[in-house]
Amino acid sequence: MDTTLEQEEHAKNIYVIRRKLAELKPVRGNGRYEYPVGRYNVCIFVFGIQDTPPNQPSNILAYDKIGVVVNELDKSGKTSSINLRDDPLFKNYERIQYNVIETPNGKINLSNGDDMPILQLCELIRYLHRLTNLTAFM
Repeated sequence: MDTTLEQEEHAKNIYVIRRKLAELKPVRGNGRYEYPVGRYNVCIFVFGIQDTPPNQPSNILAYDKIGVVVNELDKSGKTSSINLRDDPLFKNYERIQYNVIETPNGKINLSNGDDMPILQLCELIRYLHRLTNLTAFM
């Protein structure tokens, strides 16, 4: 079996990320998926809290928009959620911004992980791979 796309140097490729997302299986119930990237864990929800889960879990790529929560594991072993809209590492990264309002005073970023398009999810995962590679040397 060809493992070319499983190599670390290809992990940041959007095509590879989409393929890995398509292969994910639900973790808890039918609607939660997890995509680990180094010390980060991307939790993906394909339906809202109030929505009825689908009878059959399906491929994440079948959804136009999904809910995303990024958790970070620190050196002491504690897990904390990252606010994509306010965290300094994420708030100015335009590739993951999908809900932006233009005002006379500038842009207002409302991209918090709710109803995130798949392309921005792939860009977020790609960015997390870059952050993980940078912090490996710190």
